[in-house]
Amino acid sequence: MSQAGSIAASVPGDRPLIVPVILAGGSGTRLWPLSRSAFPKHLVELVGDSSLLQATAKRMLDVAPAERVVTIAAAGQAILVRRQLAELGSGFLSNLLLEPEPRNTAAAVALAAHQVKARWGGEAIMWVCPSDHLVLDVPALAEAARFGATVAATGRLVTFGIKPSRPETGFGWIAAGPALDIQAADGVHRAYEVERFVEKPPLAEAERMLASGAYLWNSGMFLFSAELLLSELESFEPSLAAAVSDVFATMQTSPDGLPDSIKFSQLLSTPIDKAVMERSRKIAVVPTDPEWSDVGSWRAIYDLLPKDANGNAVQGDGIVEGASNNLIRTEHRLVALAGVSGLAVIETADGILIGDLDDSNAVRGVVGQLVKAGRSQAETHAREHRPWGHFTTIGGGPGFRVREVSVDPGGHLTRQRHIGRDYYWIMVQGVAVAEIERTTRVLAAGHSAEIPRGAVHSVANNGTDLARFVEIAVGDVETDERIERFPD
Repeated sequence: MSQAGSIAASVPGDRPLIVPVILAGGSGTRLWPLSRSAFPKHLVELVGDSSLLQATAKRMLDVAPAERVVTIAAAGQAILVRRQLAELGSGFLSNLLLEPEPRNTAAAVALAAHQVKARWGGEAIMWVCPSDHLVLDVPALAEAARFGATVAATGRLVTFGIKPSRPETGFGWIAAGPALDIQAADGVHRAYEVERFVEKPPLAEAERMLASGAYLWNSGMFLFSAELLLSELESFEPSLAAAVSDVFATMQTSPDGLPDSIKFSQLLSTPIDKAVMERSRKIAVVPTDPEWSDVGSWRAIYDLLPKDANGNAVQGDGIVEGASNNLIRTEHRLVALAGVSGLAVIETADGILIGDLDDSNAVRGVVGQLVKAGRSQAETHAREHRPWGHFTTIGGGPGFRVREVSVDPGGHLTRQRHIGRDYYWIMVQGVAVAEIERTTRVLAAGHSAEIPRGAVHSVANNGTDLARFVEIAVGDVETDERIERFPD
């Protein structure tokens, strides 16, 4: 039932109220070097001009206003998540929940369920969606979601099933059972009981299921009421349900609205599929075909892109000669392929991948080696984002480092000093206001400034255009531990 003070869980026409929930806390490895642990694939512009997170948020607007979209993200990615959502509209920030650390999707969905129940009532229908999938037919998905919400309102936990096109071994599959006595007004959508879930089958089993025509891919998108989800979680994982309830209570009294990090770290880490969906007797599946992709490999990216007459997909500055069926993506330099086939060649500022287009496990192995060796390329890009803008490390050596620093309009770097490092700034774009030992200077393109080691300094962009400068640091550049920061 709706709680006092919450918004009624219905809309005109007695349709159930849908509250989209975006899961944005993952960190994949199969799309390295673009996707990294601190900059996962849902934050990357892989296809088109929007990140996958932004594309997911925008398609939620077909069923709910931005202020009724709940997003759960990693606290360590908060800067980027807030920036990308704010670009779409400030309403998307109204219900942003931050996880201190990853504890898998059961905890995330349960936390969202408490938020939904508190804001819109327990009868509100949560539409849980991963942030790193791609949908090309958005209207088709929205119609399926509206029908799925109607099914969920009858006391079902609903999953979307995608009609399979190949014997995929990297997806979960769903065996659909008898049809339910629920049908959409348009006569197109139907709901079915779920006989069983099949988790990432071997190839022979995937081929058998594809040939039978009785199985669907599990899309990872779910619809259920907040009340039912919490009730089922309490039935199957009572300790986790109680612990999440306790964590949500701490968020209501926390000054910053964040969960208690210690309590959160103690939550059971398990997927919502294992915790609830595969154990409940109230599951239904709604088949849909919205041109969906999990965008989980370079092959998946290749399949989505336009290609030349020889099957080459090129993003960026790439040239091919006598080559076929390759994927090239470049960000900083020319890449040329000659006489090769079936490769993924991905170039970034600090790493280049050359691999078999179909071997995503090998990419994961590369990342494993980087992690084992303690290489920064496993975690971060040469470009790092901050609340005020971003910087890119473009070179360096013993005793010096060169960065390109971009300060967004209105951005401001806090006052700081480094006792073991001199800085030299050269403005290349826009106008910045630098303060060096209480002396203010206005720096335009072509101007430069020297900041001696130990000098307190800051820089701000008070204009409406981007401000960019090259920063050369000389001295102790191995660590930032000797930086002292001061309140403004």
